[in-house]
Amino acid sequence: MEWIERVGDPASSSKPAWSERELPAFFRKWRTDWKDEELSPYNYLDFEGGLRFVLTAAWLFCPETVEYRGCVFLKERFSQGTIDDWFTNLGDNRRRIEAVANHIELWDTFGNTPLTDDEELGKELPQLALAVGECWQGVLSARHPDREITVEVSDEEDGSYGPTVTFWTSTPIPAFS
Repeated sequence: MEWIERVGDPASSSKPAWSERELPAFFRKWRTDWKDEELSPYNYLDFEGGLRFVLTAAWLFCPETVEYRGCVFLKERFSQGTIDDWFTNLGDNRRRIEAVANHIELWDTFGNTPLTDDEELGKELPQLALAVGECWQGVLSARHPDREITVEVSDEEDGSYGPTVTFWTSTPIPAFS
């Protein structure tokens, strides 16, 4: 499966949205095991002590950012020396520098989690990537209202990187009055 979605881009095709999203297989099994099909993901978080994980996941869904050399970068991935090297190698191509520096691969993020065991959690990662992309679009747009934010969510056909999320910014061209 190869797809690229630019969240917030009206030209992009729509992928699973909140209303279309399927419940993860492990959750459906858990609900069946409890013999209560009315249980929601909120119940799972409470039953399974998920608060620790949700508190930590806030950094994935609502990441800290830094501004440097007219760009916006994920604080967790920011290194001034590395960014300076990208400026040396790519010139003033700020869009490309931001896209490369802000690129996260979910396979790497969850490198210690078995993704192909009985629960096949790897199959859930494309939906997670879309959710992260939607969150980043909202968070970054609210933090940087003076910039146009483009969030790209993709999954490579050859499976080399798995689901990925990145973003770049640009200053919108002022409308003429």
